[in-house]
Amino acid sequence: MNEFLKLDNRLNLELKIKPLSPLCIKLSKEKKEEGAKTDSYSAILVSEEGERITDDLGLLKSDTRRGEIYIPGSTLKGLFRDRFIIMYGETNEKGEKIETKFIKNLFGCREEDSEDKKARKSRILLQDAFFFENEKRKKFYEEDKIKVPNKNEAIEQFVSSRSITPIDHFSSKAVTPLKFEYTTEDFRTDILLNNIELKELQGIYFIIRDSINGEIRIGNSKTRGFGQIEFSVSDLRYSIFYGKEEEFKKFEQFFEIDEEKSTRIANKYLEKVMKLKDDYKEVNVKNPNDFIKVLFSEVREWKN
Repeated sequence: MNEFLKLDNRLNLELKIKPLSPLCIKLSKEKKEEGAKTDSYSAILVSEEGERITDDLGLLKSDTRRGEIYIPGSTLKGLFRDRFIIMYGETNEKGEKIETKFIKNLFGCREEDSEDKKARKSRILLQDAFFFENEKRKKFYEEDKIKVPNKNEAIEQFVSSRSITPIDHFSSKAVTPLKFEYTTEDFRTDILLNNIELKELQGIYFIIRDSINGEIRIGNSKTRGFGQIEFSVSDLRYSIFYGKEEEFKKFEQFFEIDEEKSTRIANKYLEKVMKLKDDYKEVNVKNPNDFIKVLFSEVREWKN
């Protein structure tokens, strides 16, 4: 496809994900002890093989999970796609928001969903999100924390649990309590996007704004108050390829050249990597900085 054959630019955006309420990304490989009648425990997702086995009362029997607590990139990409549909989608005859060509060109689509019957690969990649602090990530691999076969102390130190007692809608009586594992640790993800357009970057910043306004939730049990998160910009790098410098002119003042990551022959940059200056990383909804003002100069308002 043309956008992959010739690169004009590339965005690498590092986002910090801060949970503002308990965050539970449910483990799919969770088993009940044979004969157990309840499925009342939601264990948190980890990056490697293993399972958490509970008894009839939902109490832990064994925990062979290994690896790190993380948020799948697919979960984050689904969130971003849904938000783009809310912002830029068209309304069909049923009053539902649906994808436009603009959204399909960014996130990809199947052949049968394309107007020209051509499948499109996604141009945007959201990587799996792991703990923001590398020192905390290392603890998942400390031998003394995972040496007990049926226990994982590395996970336990970053996970809490909460019990909720649902009410049966028909009998109005309490049913088997639900127990959720959750974490409140900060995460980090990278967004990689080839040949980014201005409108796409604006959309990403709109999502950051919406998270600051308390509108973004991910994971399980969102209706029970779980999963509210806030995004912030940790790092933003924009790669400009030879001959495409003009498109970046109005943003130059907010960036500095990263010579170490750039590629230059003599006095010509084949790839010039521009790094957003620290003064312009903060996203303040009520008082946007000059970079955000220029970014949205073609948009009527930066809504609070």
